[in-house]
Amino acid sequence: MGTTKSSEDYLEAILVIRRLRGSCRNVDIAERLGRSKPSVTKALSNLAAGGLVRMSGHDVLLAEEGEHAASATLGRHRFFERLLVDAGVDARTASAEACRMEHCLSEDSFRKLADRLAPETGAA
Repeated sequence: MGTTKSSEDYLEAILVIRRLRGSCRNVDIAERLGRSKPSVTKALSNLAAGGLVRMSGHDVLLAEEGEHAASATLGRHRFFERLLVDAGVDARTASAEACRMEHCLSEDSFRKLADRLAPETGAA
């Protein structure tokens, strides 16, 4: 299943929440992404139908493909955030802008950029 910007945001949020708390509930995702609980429930249903997440009681778990997509998105986010902060952008702005930037390049273009800048940024 291909992922969209929205699904990548959800998967990344689930990964980060699970790393911080050890578990992830719908309400945690709603708070992190600023979305309503019904919107999160619908999105999770779509992600589950696509084989990206599964539920265990109230705990949201990433399936293998969802974990891969979430890790890739988070890696891109951290790369762009670090690049922006290193360029002098304040951390809050860098994080918000990295969130937009993480979705706009193909994997090939991102990899080439990361490889090119790796010595300067410590990426890749």
